[in-house]
Amino acid sequence: MPGRAALVLSGMLVFSGCAERDLWPAERLDPQTAVNITSMTEQWIYSRDVPMLAANVRDYLSLGVVETNRAGARTYWLGVITWSTIDRSMLAEPASRAKQISVRLKLPDNSLELQIVPGGRREIGASGTIFAAPQPVYEDAWYRLGEAQLSRLAKSPPATVSLVMDDGAVTAYEAWQVNRRALEEFLQATGFTPGDP
Repeated sequence: MPGRAALVLSGMLVFSGCAERDLWPAERLDPQTAVNITSMTEQWIYSRDVPMLAANVRDYLSLGVVETNRAGARTYWLGVITWSTIDRSMLAEPASRAKQISVRLKLPDNSLELQIVPGGRREIGASGTIFAAPQPVYEDAWYRLGEAQLSRLAKSPPATVSLVMDDGAVTAYEAWQVNRRALEEFLQATGFTPGDP
């Protein structure tokens, strides 16, 4: 029996080790722009309920930090991907003409507002998708992060994330699946040491 107990215990240790996911960032060289891109492996996901359409349906935001390296010049970016489990194709909703102009992150010390990069992925040097959403229909927007802003994000993920439109409308999303370790491993891999924001 002692041998069987040892076997069961070793099996439990193996499976518990497998449960710890590898969150080391993905790194690749863009084939068209020759920009080296390092990205968080697991995005932070935020959600908002839409009860007026149906029960238990949500709109989502996925956030991820990216470092680009152009011949030694490093820049940090925040990618924000909007997606949904709601099929709006059958709804008679008028198409919104409002455009997203910024994103507001509610951090413990204060809010951080970032302005959208008009050129999108092209501006950061990516010829294809960096983060893809779980749904086929999605939109992505990109925001430049200064080192002080990245240091603030490193202290604590946002409690809420709000999209700000040019018509003044603000849509807020609450933290849903946010693994702090994903950003910690990204920072370790890129060699970024958070300073005092």
